[in-house]
Amino acid sequence: MEELEYKTFQVKANDEGQLQAVFSTFGVVDHDGDIVEATAFTSGQPVIMVWSHDWTDPVGKGLVEVTSAEAIFNGRFFMDTVRGQEAYKTVKAVGDLQEYSWGFQVLDAAWEQRDAETIRVIKRAELFEVSPVLKGAGIGTRTLALKGRSLSNELETVLAAVNSLGERLRSVKGLREKEGRTLSVEYQRKLDTIAKELRQQADVVDLLTANRHEAQLLLNQFLFEEARSMGALGE
Repeated sequence: MEELEYKTFQVKANDEGQLQAVFSTFGVVDHDGDIVEATAFTSGQPVIMVWSHDWTDPVGKGLVEVTSAEAIFNGRFFMDTVRGQEAYKTVKAVGDLQEYSWGFQVLDAAWEQRDAETIRVIKRAELFEVSPVLKGAGIGTRTLALKGRSLSNELETVLAAVNSLGERLRSVKGLREKEGRTLSVEYQRKLDTIAKELRQQADVVDLLTANRHEAQLLLNQFLFEEARSMGALGE
């Protein structure tokens, strides 16, 4: 088996960790002295994204799109995993300094002499993964755009979390009542802090909605009232 190789790509990302990345530009001599042709890739091929070529650390996935000038990765970070979120946040924080690479094995190549240099022309390659890296082989790779989660999806996530916590509180309340116990002082303190924060955020939501009652229900019906019923909150 031939040695695995890596190339760089440009990246563009948008809401929900979605990623659009130019991972190969055809006809350009890179830092490795290679030129990649469009025939090296297959449109529609699924591909995994890993962090810095670590195959044990997947952070996203996508599909390959081949145009006449470049190969494009269309996919997303795994925003529902810790590593996917960390990879997304790191790429965002690194900004213009971030570079990228792709791992592959050459299946077909030719050698050409250009200006006293021997250039390898990659005609076909088996693509294994794409990776954010510290330094890649490509020319001018960079992050074009990176955005966070949309407000709509953020609201859905918050609502789901509040619902989940409300269910947990009801379960804990029932268990404590059966055992004749009450919440610890530490839990009471945390619930009180959360309830105060919800009261403040309800005022903010009120500025964006015509119905304050519905806004407050969204924010605290599954948390604030349950916590109060457990005797953990003051008036």
